[in-house]
Amino acid sequence: MPLLSDSDRAVVRDQLAVVSHRVTLLFFTQAIGAPETALIAKQVLDEVASLNEAVEVEEVNFVLDKDRAAQFGITDIPGVVLLRDGEDTRMRFLGAPSGYEFMSLVQAIVLAGTDDSGLSPNSKALISDHVTERTDVVVFVTPTCPHCPRAVTLAHRMAMESRLITATCVEATEFPQLSRRYRVTGVPKTVATTVVSSGDSPASVEILGALPEDEFVSAIVAHDGPNQPST
Repeated sequence: MPLLSDSDRAVVRDQLAVVSHRVTLLFFTQAIGAPETALIAKQVLDEVASLNEAVEVEEVNFVLDKDRAAQFGITDIPGVVLLRDGEDTRMRFLGAPSGYEFMSLVQAIVLAGTDDSGLSPNSKALISDHVTERTDVVVFVTPTCPHCPRAVTLAHRMAMESRLITATCVEATEFPQLSRRYRVTGVPKTVATTVVSSGDSPASVEILGALPEDEFVSAIVAHDGPNQPST
């Protein structure tokens, strides 16, 4: 049974109409012992891909192709990596992109399939001026959180703006170990970690809640805003 109604399919098809690049959804799963959420994720991806010929799903066996999983930093399943014309966009999903996060997936496909991050000139300048080291942005979400897609899409826009930024949406309830590791007590929770090449300890920033774009970007790249770097 389809997940999307006819009216929903029409809306999503219209949103994907702007896609001008080939978008590949690398779907990491496994043939035996996959969680139920992997089946949900596969159905979501297949239905979205069916709405635009430029979007395709490529299934990758997480068990048999560990090198490819390691290449993209996929540590569990279900996982999704978006490619644009075969190149990594550094946008990731860990967990089934269902509920409110379905629209985060659609927005990520649009970002991968077009030529602009959609960030404001001020945000672009902040990223250009401050992002000089590899930065990993992880946004914890739940399918029932209406505010989570804002944080996810902003993180993905940042990844599209800079090749040094990787942004991953993590479904918090599917991965309780990760949630405990990052001390997730509410969503959306964003954790940005900058790996310093000098060998110093990584710099980390935590943001709880969905902030406006300027505050979100500034907090992550300039360590400036309502949330200070964690220790």
